[in-house]
Formats: sequence, structure tokens, C-alpha cells
Amino acid sequence: MSRLRRAIHGVASSYVQLAATAFYSLASVPVALHYLDTQRFGLWVVVGTLMGYLNLIDAGMTGSSLRLLVDHKDERQGGNYGSFIKTSCLVSTLQGGIILIIGLALAGTFARLLAISQPLQPEFIRLVNWQCGVVALTFTTRILGQLLYAHQRMDLNNYIGVGGLMINFAAQWVFFHFNFGVLSLALGSLFSTVLVMVFQTGACAALNLFPRTGGWGRVSGRHFVEIFNLGKDLLLISVGSQLITTSQVIIITRMLGPAEAAVWGIGLRVFNLLNQVIWRIADMSWAGFAEMLARGELARLRDRYRSLTILSISFAGWAAVSFALCNSLFVSLWTHGKIQWPVANDSLLALWMIVSAAIHCHTGMVITTKQIGFMRYVYLLEGAIFAGLSFLAIRWGGLAAIIGCSVLCDFLLTGNYGIWRISRFLGLSFREVALDWLRPMFKVLLVYLPVAALTWWLLAPASSLMRLFLHALLAGSIGLYLLLRFGIPVSFQNEILGRVPAKTVPFLKRLFHQPVG
Repeated sequence: MSRLRRAIHGVASSYVQLAATAFYSLASVPVALHYLDTQRFGLWVVVGTLMGYLNLIDAGMTGSSLRLLVDHKDERQGGNYGSFIKTSCLVSTLQGGIILIIGLALAGTFARLLAISQPLQPEFIRLVNWQCGVVALTFTTRILGQLLYAHQRMDLNNYIGVGGLMINFAAQWVFFHFNFGVLSLALGSLFSTVLVMVFQTGACAALNLFPRTGGWGRVSGRHFVEIFNLGKDLLLISVGSQLITTSQVIIITRMLGPAEAAVWGIGLRVFNLLNQVIWRIADMSWAGFAEMLARGELARLRDRYRSLTILSISFAGWAAVSFALCNSLFVSLWTHGKIQWPVANDSLLALWMIVSAAIHCHTGMVITTKQIGFMRYVYLLEGAIFAGLSFLAIRWGGLAAIIGCSVLCDFLLTGNYGIWRISRFLGLSFREVALDWLRPMFKVLLVYLPVAALTWWLLAPASSLMRLFLHALLAGSIGLYLLLRFGIPVSFQNEILGRVPAKTVPFLKRLFHQPVG
């Protein structure tokens, strides 16, 4: 199977996983709110964010191991491949143990630092203890998913992930029914983590991804240094990313309380899912790009990366406008009016979605080259500036100010730096990467944005349900048509025409009548 076919299969299967994630996210909130009050649901949102910070104990080692495993996967003889796997697994297991110890020892301290009210502290502490156990187990078994990814079998990882989500949802419901309260959420995660581990082990064994008998080698200090050298750069990026993407919940909890953190978590649920949809286009390509780098296929890499970035940004533009049309209406209907989410917030989130799509492509490519350079400090600087600005801005601007700070910091720091690094790596001008690659998205938005605004205004008197339906219909018809017509790079158009059934070619040629350059 070619790289392109594996990447396409990986993207397609990732969207199956995202559909399952969407079902889980959308269905689990009403179920949780049925059994829990807003304060206790807010505890789960806060614990999820806290686990993100504890994951920083990973110190970039997982990303480093994942990238380096691609370089070693062709070295199946002599024990080097097996030695690298053993070393990586040992590092992850030790890190998981540290997380478990921290969770057991410091849960009470976390409750006080986050100003959790006294009546909720016992539940918060138990939830932290159990969830740290789940995270520790996840660390121990990460090598299984890394093996599948390195060998470009992301499709199996994705399908196994779908099964894990379904098991998680079912287990949570059962535990809720038997009055385990907010702890049901952690217990559901534990059940799904164990079963995902079993399925990944079976997949790796069936595909012969483990070293052959006698080829495992030994834990190697050389491999540890190799992992550590790349991981230390990724650590600073992880710290900065954590501050940029998840510190909002910590700030909101501290300044406004868990209930407002729950509003934030619900209001951004669809936003986060859409970001995953957009980012998966690139995420399923990194293993193939790493293989091109390892084999010196630089010209092909440049063409593929340009097309992928244009497609991702155009997709983000369509998704951003569609999101702004629908999200506030959806949140109100989804929560039966318990949560009201202002449409002004959605407009800011739409802008953030587009900026994040470009950043994800550019910085992800820099990481794939293993030449991190000064980017590790840029992420850390942005995270620190964002956290400081947000603490000041939330006092007068509330949640909208938090979003505005995120957009501003992303655009000025990691956004511009990522464009500069990619332009240097590919030998292109800053202007070409920063502006020319955005032209297809602007063509899509030139028509779609005014039509969306007019539709919003005309349908304002209608009921929320009717408006949501008609807005979604607009996004899936006119909006999607504009994306397909103007947002797909010509190289991808030609590949699509060469791979689809012959009967569909005339229709697609009409759709691609004015291809982008």
C-alpha cells in the first residue's frame, strides 16, 4: 500500500473515530448532567485539565519516541529496533509511576490551590486519584499505539479508539446508574483503557510489528540519550502548548468558579471536535513525511506539504464559518437551555480555528524535521504571555476576553514564527507561505461569509431548532460546494480525478472547473 493510500485511509478512519468522539462528547454531557449537578460536572472538566498538566511529566519523550521510531522501523535485524522499543517502554512506565505517585500524594493540595469548595473536596480528591491511575496505565502501554503509527497503520489505531469510546460511554452510564457519582467518569476511562491495550497488542502481533525472537536487544543508554535529546525540546513546546490551550480552564475556575468552567467546557465542545477534524489531515501525514525525510525525498515532500497546508487552511475557513453559524444555537438546544453561549464568543472562536489550523501544519512540520531550534522557546513565551494577559483580561471581559487573548497570542508568536521556519526550510518567501497559501481559503470565504451573515439576519425571528437546521443545511450545501470548488489544491484535484470511479469524473471536472493554483 502506497504512502498516499495509507494516509487517505488514515484520514478516513480518523474521521470515523472523530464521529464516534462526537457521539461520545455530545451524548455523555446530557447523561452526566442528568446524574450530576453543574458543580460536580465542573469538577470533571477541571480534573481533565489537571491531567493535561500532569501529562507534562512525559517531558516530550512520547513525541520523541514516536518520531524516532519511524527512523528505526526499517532496522529489523540485529536487535536495534527491539532495543529502542524496550528503552522507550521503560521510560514511559517510569513516567506513569511518577504521575500515579503525584496524584495520590498531592490531590488535596490541588483542591486547595484551585479553590475547590470544602463540600466538593473529597469527591475531587477521589476523582484525581483514580484518573491518575488511568493516565499512568496509558503511559505504560503507549508503545503499542506508537508501533502502529510508525508503520503507518493509523487506521487500526483509529478503529480501536472507536471501540474504546463506545466501551467508555457504556461503562460510565452503568456506573452512574449504580450511584458512583462523578467517579463514574474515571471508572469508564479505566475500563476502556484496559480493552484498548488488549486490542492494540493483538493488532501489533497480527501485523508482526514486534521484533522477532532473539531480536529484542537490551535497554540502551544510547537510545535513551537519543530520545532525551529530542524530547527536551518537545517538553518546552508541550509546556507552552498546555498553557496556550488548556490554562483557560484553570484561570476560569480560579477566577469565576467551577460552574463557569463547565460553561466553557460545554461551549467549546464542538469547537474542539472541529479542530480535531481539521488537524487530522496533517496528523495522518506526519509519519509519511518523516519517512520521506529519512529517505531524502525532499522535492516530493515540499509539494505534498504545500498541498496539505492549503487544503487544511481552506477546510478550516469553511468549518469556522459553519461553526459560528450553528454553535450557540446548538449549545442552547443541547443543554435544554441550561447553558447559554453568546454568538460573539463563536465569532472569536472561528478566527482562532483558522489561525490554529495554519499553526498546526507549520509547527507540526518543524517537529517532523527534528530541527526544533528556537521554536521551543517561542511556545513557552507565548504560553507565559497568554496566561498573564488572561488573568488581567478575564476581570473585565469574561470568557470572550480569554478567547481574544488566545487568538492574539497565537497569531503574533507561534503563527509568525511557524511561517518563517517553514519558508526557510522549503526555500520559499515568507509572503508566499503567509499569503499565497491562504488565497484558496479567501476565495471560499469571499462568497460563503456574506451568505452566512445574510442567512443569520433573515432567520433571526425563527425558532432555534429551525434556525439550526437551516444553518446546517447552508453549511452542508453552499458552503461545502464552495470548499470543494475553490479550496482544494490542483494537485489534489488531479489525484482525486485519477482515483475515483470513471463515472464520477465528468461531474468532478465540472465541480473543479476553476481550479486553484
